[in-house]
Amino acid sequence: MAGVTVSVVLLVAGVVAMLLLHILIVFWALRRGVALRAAASQRDEERAGAAAAEEGLSAEDLDGLPCHEHGSKVAGAGRGGECAVCLEAFQAGDRCRALPGCEHGFHAQCVDPWLRKSRVCPVCRAVVVVVVGIGRGKAAGTVAGEAAASSEVVAERQGGADR
Repeated sequence: MAGVTVSVVLLVAGVVAMLLLHILIVFWALRRGVALRAAASQRDEERAGAAAAEEGLSAEDLDGLPCHEHGSKVAGAGRGGECAVCLEAFQAGDRCRALPGCEHGFHAQCVDPWLRKSRVCPVCRAVVVVVVGIGRGKAAGTVAGEAAASSEVVAERQGGADR
């Protein structure tokens, strides 16, 4: 009889232990789900912010970016190199654009369609922000010195670890 009592007590203890383990696992899974949902919503907010940063520049903002004729006497305009979009060498007389901040150079007709869709440099992912200044209204073909006087352009670095 004592052997049966011990067996019943051990059986009940085992069932209670399994029930407690099950309850702990359910609570752990629920807490983990809440934490994962919170992390996912935070990631979604960060992606929405990054997507907003990657919306393109308006035509007015694009006109405010410095543009020069390759081979002109603008500082740095006579240096050699190639357009990072079409990979063709700059020729004398080409209308070129060097993005402020990162100074990556492009043919204006190559980089302008990109900048209409995304405000980041196609090479280094620096965000190009145009701040309206005095004297906006210059033509799109102004030289870099005049464009710099009419607007202040700032480039910020995006977190590039996940790109």
